[in-house]
Amino acid sequence: MSKKHNPVLLLLSAAWKKQVRSSSLVAEEMILLSRIIKSFQAKEQVGKTINIRPFPVIHSEHEEQAAVIDETTLHELLEQAERQAEWLVQQANEQAAMIKNEIEQARVYWEQEERPMYMEQAQKEGYQQGIEDGVQKGYRETAEAIAYAKEIVELSKQEYSKQIEAAEPVILELAMKVAGKIIGYELKENEEGFFSMVKRAIKEARENREVQLHIHPSQYPFILSHKEELEAIFPKNTDLYVYPNDELAESSCIIESESGRIDASVDSQLREMKDKLTELLEGES
Repeated sequence: MSKKHNPVLLLLSAAWKKQVRSSSLVAEEMILLSRIIKSFQAKEQVGKTINIRPFPVIHSEHEEQAAVIDETTLHELLEQAERQAEWLVQQANEQAAMIKNEIEQARVYWEQEERPMYMEQAQKEGYQQGIEDGVQKGYRETAEAIAYAKEIVELSKQEYSKQIEAAEPVILELAMKVAGKIIGYELKENEEGFFSMVKRAIKEARENREVQLHIHPSQYPFILSHKEELEAIFPKNTDLYVYPNDELAESSCIIESESGRIDASVDSQLREMKDKLTELLEGES
């Protein structure tokens, strides 16, 4: 099988051959120039004829050595240069393959060893960060819930106070009605209780010379039977008159005198008590 020569080496061989040919031409040109100079010098001599004799061509030592290099030697040099070039190319390919193999091994090591380790570490850090974030979020939500609960409680207290203040007059009115019914019932059922109330009312008018006592007819027999006890409250010169009045409530007791009119009935006392309590409530608001 024929061997293909390297183009660079072929160019070097051609240049070498050209150099050898150039050396021969230079030698011939130098000899010819020497002859021309001598010819001009001979013409300057008057009447002297000189026959020009050709000299044999003398080849230089370099030219003779160049001629010794034959085609076989040139081919050997070319083959040696080609072998050297091929060896360099092979070494470069082997080096490239080795580098490629090292890169592949590094990639495999990263994929199998380091990458999972970094991923696991990142996951752990992310998990831990997630736990911390969750705890902090829980704290924030708990604090917000507590603050919200406190706000609701405070608003409830304020609303409760407003409702109580708004309901106080109503509560007082109901209390007075309930008290009136209870007292009225007690006075109706307990004659001694009603008599005690009448005595306290008469004491307010004992300085008068004439006192009129107006009561419900249901209470009249009992009060009339105790008239002497009531008259004992006044001085000796005071006159006491008892009058039944069906327009009054059973628990009512009206006293009239020169000083004025005293309403000692339960309803009037409850109204007075209500007015006092209402004033107190309005003063606190």
